Amino acid sequence: MSIMVDLPPAMAQEAQEYATVRGTTLERLLFDYLKAELDRRHEVDEAMAKFDALVRQSSGRLQGKPYKFNRADAYEPETVNPFKA
Repeated sequence: MSIMVDLPPAMAQEAQEYATVRGTTLERLLFDYLKAELDRRHEVDEAMAKFDALVRQSSGRLQGKPYKFNRADAYEPETVNPFKA
């Protein structure tokens, strides 16, 4: 498969020089980058599928009303200060 990428001349020159310094071709550099990105995406999708399965498996154990956070619950009740007027 052939794909054409239209880059501004300055960017194309800099990319070509970068590939040369790395000892590879621009085509190989783009191929490696795309492959790494697709592999990463597959890993993320797999991890999300495992997480979703775990949530589905464990969510059935929850019973009763869901907890609703109340900031006042985080503090002890205020005590009466006998020295305060």
